[in-house]
Amino acid sequence: MRPIVLAAMGGTLATLLIPSAHAQSGTTALTAQLDQVCAGAAPSSALASRCAVVLASTDPAARANAANMNDLEEIPGAGRGAAKDQWPSREEVSALLTPKLALFASADHSRSFRSNDTIEAAFDADSTTFTVGIDWHPGTKWQLGLTLNHTRDNQQFRGSLGRTEATSTGAIAVASWDANDHFVLNGYAGRFQGSQDIRRVVGFIDGSAPVAETASPGLRRTLGGVAVDGSFPHGALEWRSSMGLDVARTAISGYVENGGSGFDLNVPQRAILTERGRLDLALARTFSERWGVWQPELRVGLIHEFGNDAHIGSVRFVEDLSGTVVKFDTGAPDRDWAQATFTSTMTLPHGNSGFFTIGREFGHSTATATQFAIGWRIEL
Repeated sequence: MRPIVLAAMGGTLATLLIPSAHAQSGTTALTAQLDQVCAGAAPSSALASRCAVVLASTDPAARANAANMNDLEEIPGAGRGAAKDQWPSREEVSALLTPKLALFASADHSRSFRSNDTIEAAFDADSTTFTVGIDWHPGTKWQLGLTLNHTRDNQQFRGSLGRTEATSTGAIAVASWDANDHFVLNGYAGRFQGSQDIRRVVGFIDGSAPVAETASPGLRRTLGGVAVDGSFPHGALEWRSSMGLDVARTAISGYVENGGSGFDLNVPQRAILTERGRLDLALARTFSERWGVWQPELRVGLIHEFGNDAHIGSVRFVEDLSGTVVKFDTGAPDRDWAQATFTSTMTLPHGNSGFFTIGREFGHSTATATQFAIGWRIEL
């Protein structure tokens, strides 16, 4: 939320000191409870020293400014970044399934940003995933696949020096069954494990140098989904459709910050559950060339989020012996948005094929994202 300077006006200050019946930001919550936190500060601790400066200030906005410089809005933002959508990795696996035993590899990169609001901090983020896998056609109607995946995420908060970096590694199993000439039932399940490196930079009202608070909590993610895909060829054109549900649970271990600013936080474990229904419609065309087959596809999808409800977050200050719990709201998710992608698939002689995909999300109230993916497959 930084930087802001709060007006020293009675009405404004009173509004900040009294918790609202509506969604409450971390800054508002800490402003209201700062006296309670300071009353429990361990004698001669860094927290006691910081509190003494705030409580002795003649500025009526000193508490609000001190709370604002703690950037508690970054905590739900870090959780939202960790719970990113797995798209387009799922579509990559589906595109690479083959009637024969094959090896494949792909890489996808996405960039996203979230604009600022009073509940969650704005950020710019990027994510890169590397995938290698194998797929197999064991019977007339069945296809099976297994991928190994490594992901690196970077999240830089705007308006502060705070950031979150994460790495995770996991596997996704994929299966599909041809119901008939037009419809395919497919599903996937996966698990990832990794860690976050978190930096929250705390500022002080006396103008002393900011202090970086750091922590490295563990990160665990399980995901799965099912879908029914339809295909309706008409000459060289092919209409495609898909309806499915994607579920993911992202858990971030509790952690204690290190930095010695006096405002070191103890953050409990939290989990984010997303449940996303989707409906896609695509049009593809097949071009037969001397060098092979080229198939471009344009796809538009509608997404609805059933889960990921807004909830109450909480933190404690390490040097507060009274253990005052500062509670604040997280933001509500967008319930509906859209995705548009263009995919180009090329099938070459000797069992080689490749693809690239570019895509963008639309309709978010505070965020957007773009994706690019490329992959190659070799039949064995």
